[in-house]
Amino acid sequence: MPREASAGGIVIREQGGELEVAVIRPHGRSLWALPKGHVDPGETPEQTAVREVWEETGLKATLVAPLGEIRYVYQFRGQRIFKRVHFYLFRYQSGVLGDIQHAGHRVEVDETRWVPLARVAALLGYKGEKAIAARAARMLLRAGASLALSGLLRPEGSGD
Repeated sequence: MPREASAGGIVIREQGGELEVAVIRPHGRSLWALPKGHVDPGETPEQTAVREVWEETGLKATLVAPLGEIRYVYQFRGQRIFKRVHFYLFRYQSGVLGDIQHAGHRVEVDETRWVPLARVAALLGYKGEKAIAARAARMLLRAGASLALSGLLRPEGSGD
């Protein structure tokens, strides 16, 4: 069975005292998802996740921690393919959500939005991504006050 690898992430920012996550609506789809894409030859999953977050959201983000992976089998042109998707937690750094008009890139995303962390798992359309979002929320809750003290969720140089 052929194998594929992808990587992506959950980008977190603090807005008005609330944690928010950047989500995408992939081109031609009605469901919401996390930014992710294929690992290119010579790329690590971490490099792919950084690239895909930027390409699909327009955001620059700092990789904070791995969140694990989801695995599934899907069918394409009559062939079963085993897929692994590596996910990472990111801290928003800069950029405007939805500014994704990158020269030479095909349109992969129809819409982007910031969603409160508490509601993101319910909004996401894929079971595995819901589990990853719930894991990220648990990780952030466990870290609690230490996140605020470390400045983890504030853009670098924001002075907030």
